[in-house]
Amino acid sequence: MTVYPLNMAPDSVDDDYKGCSAKMSKLVDTEYLPLEKCGTFKEAWEKAEKEIQKKKPQLDKLSMNHAIAILVYSYGTPDIYHDLNNAVHTSKKYYTTTFQYHSLHFLLIDAIQRLNPKGKCFQVYRGTDVEFKHQNPSMRFGTFTSTSVYPNNATKFGSKSCFEVWTCHGAKVSKYSQYPDENEVLIPPYEKFTIKKIIKNPKNQTAIKCETVYQLKSSGIKSSLRCALFKKASRAL
Repeated sequence: MTVYPLNMAPDSVDDDYKGCSAKMSKLVDTEYLPLEKCGTFKEAWEKAEKEIQKKKPQLDKLSMNHAIAILVYSYGTPDIYHDLNNAVHTSKKYYTTTFQYHSLHFLLIDAIQRLNPKGKCFQVYRGTDVEFKHQNPSMRFGTFTSTSVYPNNATKFGSKSCFEVWTCHGAKVSKYSQYPDENEVLIPPYEKFTIKKIIKNPKNQTAIKCETVYQLKSSGIKSSLRCALFKKASRAL
C-alpha cells in the first residue's frame, strides 16, 4: 500500500492572489476561462451553468462564475476534481507556463476568501482510505481539500486515516455544492497546519472514528506563488 507524506506540499500551486485579485479576475474573464473551457471542463462548466440558472441560488458575496466553479468542483460526473487537485498538488514549476486550471483555481480561491473574509475558524473532519506519514510538525494539504462539519459525513469517504481540523481559512460551500447534505468546508491549498497530535485506534478519544486520527490546528498561510503571473515579463497562455 502506498503511504503518502504529510508535509508542506512544496510543489503545490498555492497562489492566494493577495494584492492582485482584481487583475486576476479580469484575466480569467477575458483570457483564461475562454481558453481553458474545452473538453471535460467545458462539459462540466456548461452542465453547472444550466443547473445554477435553473436553481437560482442566493449568491451572497459570489458571482455566477464563483457558484458555477464550486458546483463544477463538486461533480462526480464529469469528474474535474481529481485532475484539478493532481495538477494543483504538483504543478508549481508549470504555474506560469502550462498549468491548465488558472480559471477554476482562481474562482475557487476567490470564492473561499469571499465566503470567509474575516478568517472565521471551524472544526471540521476529513476521512480517507489511505495511509499517511508525517515528516515534520507543520503541513499543508496543498490541494483544495474537502471536509465536513460533521464527523459521520467525513467517514463516508474512508476511515483508515482521518483528520480533525481547526481551519481558519476554509469556507462553507455546501450551499453551492452538488451534495449540500455533506455540509462541506473547502480548505485552500495555501493554509498551513500544525500537527498537534496523532492518535492510533482512538476509541472514545476523538469525535471521528478511524484507525488513525491526525489533529490539526491552523497556523496561518504560505503562498510562495502569490501573484506570480504578474511578476513575469511575459506569460504563456
